[in-house]
Amino acid sequence: MRQVVLLHGLCGSLDYFEELIPLMDADVYALTIPGHAGTEAGPETMDQFADWVLSEMKLRNLKRPIVLGHSFGGYITTNLVRRHPDALSGFGLIHSTAAADPETAKVKRNEAIERVMEEGVHPFIDTMIPGVFAADSDTALIERAKQIGYEMSKEGIISAQMAIRDRADETETVRSTNLPGLFLYGSSDPNMDAERAFLGADRHTKQTVPASHMGMMEQPEREAQLINDWLKEVQDV
Repeated sequence: MRQVVLLHGLCGSLDYFEELIPLMDADVYALTIPGHAGTEAGPETMDQFADWVLSEMKLRNLKRPIVLGHSFGGYITTNLVRRHPDALSGFGLIHSTAAADPETAKVKRNEAIERVMEEGVHPFIDTMIPGVFAADSDTALIERAKQIGYEMSKEGIISAQMAIRDRADETETVRSTNLPGLFLYGSSDPNMDAERAFLGADRHTKQTVPASHMGMMEQPEREAQLINDWLKEVQDV
């Protein structure tokens, strides 16, 4: 059975994948990114976050696993594809993008950092989390995601935002890699369109799910099916 590493998104935790993991046909290793879920604040660059994932893979004696990253986890994943391709056998971007932040997004991240410094974690989470769900999303799921986010520290949010803001554009990375890739996009994602989600994915598998940015919580059965089907396709790679 294939080894799969799951990386959650910003202000998330392993609980994002609670419904998804039991449905996956793989040996799944879900990692808690530094600075999240009550852990100490992590690095401040994407290279450092990626190197941390690589060290965790080595600690677990994982041999060229497939890495699937949700949102922020996807940014870490594409960094690994560029800098440590021989450590992977495939990758996936789950409601993420290979593109860098445009200048307008960088400004918003700086504003978010300032807000967290001034107001703390809860006000930031109360704004951020509803903003990644669609307007008609289940309010219970939104509340659950907020409770997960409340476990962040100010330092954890700030360091992650800095790394995301300053990340490299990895569109050419995913376009040119020989590793097989899976791109999942939520058709109701309030912050991303299909074009941005699928940048560089010409030679990879592209799938759209009727969900928001949080499809693994909203549509775990559908996302698990798409992941499992893709894992079967690449099992001999």
